[in-house]
This record gives sequence, C-alpha cells and structure tokens, in this order.
Amino acid sequence: MAMPGSGAPLLAAKLPLIAFACCVIAGIAVMFIASGYLLLQCTQVLVFAIAILGLNILSGYNGQVSLGHGAFFAIGGYVTAVLIAKVSVPFWAAVPVAGVASLVIGLLIGLPALRLEMLYLALATFSLAVAVPQLLKNKFVEGWTGGVNGLQIPGVQPWAVIGLDRDQTIYLYALTAAVIVFAMTIGLLRGRVGRALIAIRDHALAAETMGVDVRRFKTAAFGVSALFTGIAGGIGAVATSFVSPDTYSFFLSITLLVGAVIGGLRSVSGALFGAAFVVLMPNYAEQISQAAPWAIYGLFLIGFAFFMPNGLAGVMHSVHARVKASIRRGARTA
Repeated sequence: MAMPGSGAPLLAAKLPLIAFACCVIAGIAVMFIASGYLLLQCTQVLVFAIAILGLNILSGYNGQVSLGHGAFFAIGGYVTAVLIAKVSVPFWAAVPVAGVASLVIGLLIGLPALRLEMLYLALATFSLAVAVPQLLKNKFVEGWTGGVNGLQIPGVQPWAVIGLDRDQTIYLYALTAAVIVFAMTIGLLRGRVGRALIAIRDHALAAETMGVDVRRFKTAAFGVSALFTGIAGGIGAVATSFVSPDTYSFFLSITLLVGAVIGGLRSVSGALFGAAFVVLMPNYAEQISQAAPWAIYGLFLIGFAFFMPNGLAGVMHSVHARVKASIRRGARTA
C-alpha cells in the first residue's frame, strides 16, 4: 500500500518533464496568437535556441571553447539557400541536408582541434568565423552564393492543407526542429554520453584513465554542435528569405556565445532563455534609448553577469530545487 504523500517525490521528479510539455504547448499556442513581425521574432528565438544549444553541448558540457559557431550558422544558411534557389529542393528537405553538411565540416574541424586547448582552440575557431564570410564572397563560388550581393531565397510554399500561412509554416517547422533537438539532447546528456562529456570537461586525463575515449567524444561533440548550428542557420535563412556574407559576420559568433552565457552554459533550458535575450533585448534596449541602444544592451549584460553568474537557467534551477524541497517537506508533514 502506498504511504500517504508518496506521490509528492514522484511529482517533484517529473517537474522538468511537465515544464517541457508546457513549453511545447505554449509554443503551439504562439503560432495562432502571434502574427507578422512578432511571429518572425518567435521563429528567430527558436532558431537561436537550437544554435545556442549546440554551443552549450560543446562548451558547457564538454569544455571546448568556440568563437566560430557563426561559421556553421553560415554554412547551414548558404547550403539551404543554394538547395532551394539553385536546385529547387523544398525547404523542409534542404534544412536537414544543410545540417548534415555542417556536421561533416564540424567533424573535419574537430579532428585537428583535438590538439588545441582553451585559448588556442578559441583562436582557431575565431579564424574560422572570420574566414567563412570572406570565402562566400570569392569569385570562384559567387555563381552559387551570389557573392557580396547575397542570395535571394524563393518564397516558401505554405502548408495550406492544414490551414497555415507562410509565417506559421516556418514557425511550426522551427518549433518541430527545436522539440526534436532538445528532446534528443536531454536523452543524450542524461545517459552515458552526457557523463562522458562532463567527465572530459572536468578532468580529461582522469576520464581517459577511467576508459573514456576522449578523442572520440570530443570530435563527436564538435560534430553534433555543428549539426545543430547548421540546422538553425538553415531555418534562419528560410525565415528571412535572404542570405549574404555580411549577415554572418564575427559578431554572430559573439552573439551566440553571449546567449549561451546569459542563458546558462551548463543547462539545456538555458539555450532557450539565452536565445530570447539575444533576439528580444536589442529591441527593448532601443526603446529605452534610441541614441545609445548598445550601451543599454551592455548594461543589461553586466547586470546579468553580476547578479546571475550561472545564467537565467541557474535561477530557474534554484527555484526548481526550492519547489522540490517544499514538496518533500509537505510530504513528510503529511
């Protein structure tokens, strides 16, 4: 016979799953509530959440520093644009191909990156972020990429069969991709793979002594991170219907890193919080001060870094821990 209050610990354990389900339901509701520019912003939040999650896996969970994830974002965006504009591939099929292309390039970069640590790895990825936009302007590929003028993506055919317009179609696609990516990441990090990544981050030599294949896991982390970022770049390109080298400047890599830190580097949910910050905060900063919006943005960054060193996800985790403790105290009292 179950003891009185025995369901309380079970409820506390299921709080993350309940929160995830609530986020999915809220995401579906947004598709029918928001429209126009607001819905585009919501799509961009999902796009950046996927990309920041990839960076979290690499830096937060595996300890590899990257300043070049804007390059994988660009690869995903341009592969998607070329497939749609030049080969007439449907957008829903082009984005996964772009993700695979980013995965392959990420694995190729991840192998030599094994020899680099910390600042040297950051410098190598920084050079990647600087080089890719310039390569896209090269005359040898401008027939495909459009060179400095960029590439226009033909209009997306809406899924009218289920009553959606263009913006809703792209948003639903982004939401579906985000749910799949986040669910897959949670499953991976809660298992042997997650424990191996964290062990390598905390002490690579000790992890190797315990039988963890450090080279394989580090390379895989780089590849999966690039895969997620490439998918995000592909969806972002479809949402804006245009790609150009200037869109993927080094500032994009910094933006992704800022989102990861503000949201919480060692947290899956932090990717969503960080994405909301980097997408929405510049608009609010401009409303506060049109003369110096980036100064306001910088003050917000300083404030978050000072008062929330573990990011927004750290605050949420603290609240979650207090709720669990309160539920358990109530169960013991009962």
